[in-house]
Amino acid sequence: MKSLTAILILLAALGTSSYSHAQCDTTAHYAANYLGSSFVSDGQSYRALIYDDQIAEFTTTLYGDQTYRIVAFSGMEKEQLIFSVYDQNDRELFSNENYQNSPYWDFEIESTIDCRIEAKLDPVKQKSGCAVLLIGFER
Repeated sequence: MKSLTAILILLAALGTSSYSHAQCDTTAHYAANYLGSSFVSDGQSYRALIYDDQIAEFTTTLYGDQTYRIVAFSGMEKEQLIFSVYDQNDRELFSNENYQNSPYWDFEIESTIDCRIEAKLDPVKQKSGCAVLLIGFER
């Protein structure tokens, strides 16, 4: 009986994992539309499943003399994900929360910086979901 319970728990976990992966794939598809034709993806898809007030954290390097677009998306509707960009000294450089949770923002980078991007759900619009960030650079 114990082994049957263990198998059922394992199957439930695998089913949830497959659903979560599919949810993130769908979200990434919607997010990619915001890169547009003038930005090329950096080849990464930053993803995290988040619930309630959890914060997903991503790190990246943005190189000088480039224009970047960061796309932040969760679910099928825009403006559900809040993202903030911090420099290596934890100073906030940008937050889309100041711009009605815009799903993307363009940045002109003068010199190379390592940065941290935090993403969280807008609690008024969504309680759980897959956070997807895409970073593209201008052609």
